[in-house]
Amino acid sequence: MSETPIDDDLHEAMARFSAAANAQPIELPPFEKPARILVAFDQSNQDEAVAALAAGICTRFSATAVTTLARPGLDVDTRRKHLESMHARLAGVACEIAPQQDDDDPADRLIDARDAANAGMIIMPAPYLEDLKTLGRDSVGSTAERVLARAKVPVLFAREPGDKVAPALNKPLIKLHVRQAEAAKALSTAFGVGGASASYRVLFVIDAGAMAEAMALLGQEVDKAKLTDQALLDDAQAAAGSLVAAAQHWAMDHKAGMKVEFKIGSDPDVTAREGNDGGHLLVLPCPADRNSGAYSRALTVLRLSSVPVLMV
Repeated sequence: MSETPIDDDLHEAMARFSAAANAQPIELPPFEKPARILVAFDQSNQDEAVAALAAGICTRFSATAVTTLARPGLDVDTRRKHLESMHARLAGVACEIAPQQDDDDPADRLIDARDAANAGMIIMPAPYLEDLKTLGRDSVGSTAERVLARAKVPVLFAREPGDKVAPALNKPLIKLHVRQAEAAKALSTAFGVGGASASYRVLFVIDAGAMAEAMALLGQEVDKAKLTDQALLDDAQAAAGSLVAAAQHWAMDHKAGMKVEFKIGSDPDVTAREGNDGGHLLVLPCPADRNSGAYSRALTVLRLSSVPVLMV
């Protein structure tokens, strides 16, 4: 199926309004601002991007940055000097150096540091340096994947080097699937990170393959007649009504800017391109089932992205 943008004309706007107005109300889960955030550096050229994101996030939450350099083989003094140099880029942010972890694997070190710090969020590069050497930046990297699988908290990934990424925090692009259990949590987290001053885009990507998979997981028989462009759009608008209503109510209450869009096409390709072209912070629900197609698609979006990606 070829990608088909859905124009925001009067008919589509009325359809979305009707879906939201007639939807069963849902409550967004409360978002607890993290008091402590694990900030992982790796001595690569991504460190500046990690520091810029950490400065922005920690300032918004008045959180302490607990910094770590999870590379085996480094002596304590080298590690300390590098982290202190990174602290200088976190002006106005309370900083601590995490205790040295003894695990041989960087992912184990990062998870142990998160647990020890009781951090409510992780900010790190993807791929981590150990993977960057062998896989390049086109890969997410095994370290990032294993941290994500075990983190139990949102993980914000820096994808490209440079210190000009902070403006993305004011432009969250929240990619949702109408039948994904983690969608409401992703909305709540994005609103918590962006606050009332951010400009939000909520994007529903209507992917026939993803829709068929979701229907099958719900025990519904897959009817190919329901997988035409118009049928998918109608179904998505109806199913998204509750999420759209919850998002619009939050935006109205906080006087925040918000745009809701539906696009038909390949989920990872559309999502990554929209995020990259707009210089957004991509916010993605991260399925609990790590063997699911939805989790695989989320990792593919992360791999294709050049902008920061927050996995919830």
